[in-house]
Amino acid sequence: EFGFWVGFDTYEGALAGVQVGDRDLFGYGRPVTASIEVSQRSYKGEILYQDPFFFDTDFVFSARAYALTFNYDGYTKFELGGRFELSRKITKYDEAALIFSVRHVKITDSQIGPDFLLGPSGYLVNSIGLTNTLDLRESPYVNPRGFLIGNTLDLASSALGSDIEYVRGTMRVGYYLPFGPKPLTPGVVEDQPTGTPFQRWFRQSSIAFGARVGILHSLTTSGAEEATAIPIDERFFNGGATTVRSFGERDLGPHDNHGHPVGGEFYTVFNVEYTFPIFGELQGAIFTDAGNLLPTSEDIGLNDMRYAIGAGLRYKLPVGPVRLDYGVNPDPRPDEDFGAFHFSFGFAF
Repeated sequence: EFGFWVGFDTYEGALAGVQVGDRDLFGYGRPVTASIEVSQRSYKGEILYQDPFFFDTDFVFSARAYALTFNYDGYTKFELGGRFELSRKITKYDEAALIFSVRHVKITDSQIGPDFLLGPSGYLVNSIGLTNTLDLRESPYVNPRGFLIGNTLDLASSALGSDIEYVRGTMRVGYYLPFGPKPLTPGVVEDQPTGTPFQRWFRQSSIAFGARVGILHSLTTSGAEEATAIPIDERFFNGGATTVRSFGERDLGPHDNHGHPVGGEFYTVFNVEYTFPIFGELQGAIFTDAGNLLPTSEDIGLNDMRYAIGAGLRYKLPVGPVRLDYGVNPDPRPDEDFGAFHFSFGFAF
């Protein structure tokens, strides 16, 4: 098989990729693919192997090897790694996975200052993690209806050969509610809705709620009590097309002396979005976002919250929408912009 794609993203700019693969490697029904993607900020190469019936069980095994470079605001990252995942459906809607990853990361061209905000610039991260996804949505891509709950827990430890030691956990909850009647066939929209023009219009609209939280804590200490700095590329970032949309990508939260974002160890994001039909597959949206990004894992809380109020356009495709959003910052600080544009693909949350 051969495929290619082109696209555009507000943060990465223009991008293009190519993929070759075999869905039936050696006649055993095990797919393997190789892909390359280039954008104005990054170069990525990947080989992915999957075994959908691992040792004739219900487990799915995947192995991924990759290399990438990415030019962030303030530094450039080179990463070479591998990821091994063993997943299984627990129920029809619930899936769990065990993940082991090995990553070598090198930070170059750093403009972050002072230097201690950067953290280690060359390191090996070996980690083991668990993920759980409970997807109760009907039709995840076309008028989704229902709950989506996801959790991750990762441990990087010297016992696994890692230079960096930490524990990281994230959780997300989403609820999606179309206002139209529940279809007999999930994902199918009625061609001839009944009622007044306003009722027909309203039944094609929907509302979505989202909440996310993450915490990252170093397990290495220097001296009696002080935790060593976690590398900048392991930290959380906030702001952008899928978080708080009044900020540019990764631009919410702590910055260095030169205005570059440096990330944090605790974050929250809350989203509410109402979408409504305009014409054909074109939709409008109004939304509000809230979130924070705090420097250390001891700063758990909802303090220093930042907000967004905005509107956008959606064009529905079978694999998800194309989105154009503008988020307004209702209370900009002296060093913050009034708002931000975002152009991207897929759902915001």
